[in-house]
Amino acid sequence: MQFTTLIVAAATMALGTNAAALRRDGARLAQFRIFGADGCNALNYGFYTVDYTDIGVCNVITADPSAVESVNLEVLTPAAAGCTLFIFSDANCSAGKTPTTVNVCNNVKEATESWGSYQILC
Repeated sequence: MQFTTLIVAAATMALGTNAAALRRDGARLAQFRIFGADGCNALNYGFYTVDYTDIGVCNVITADPSAVESVNLEVLTPAAAGCTLFIFSDANCSAGKTPTTVNVCNNVKEATESWGSYQILC
């Protein structure tokens, strides 16, 4: 009876560990921070992480995209070798495509624009 209990406990722990691994989005590729003002230093709205499963996928910037005035790519990991993170001035990754570089602030080009989406391409 104790042996069966031990087997069940071990199986439960193994399944729990595998379930946690399945929730991961793959290797971390990049991290960028968004701001509500030009210059990448005022109105910090937080950061986004970009994982392996984001490659080629258009992602909307969800923090009130009408107010995102600047973006700073903080980290591009070694796993992202050969990749470029692009930001766009619309929510569909089709307008204002701009490549980012680590620690270079990207301000919107027009006063009526804002950064609305991003995509990493490798």
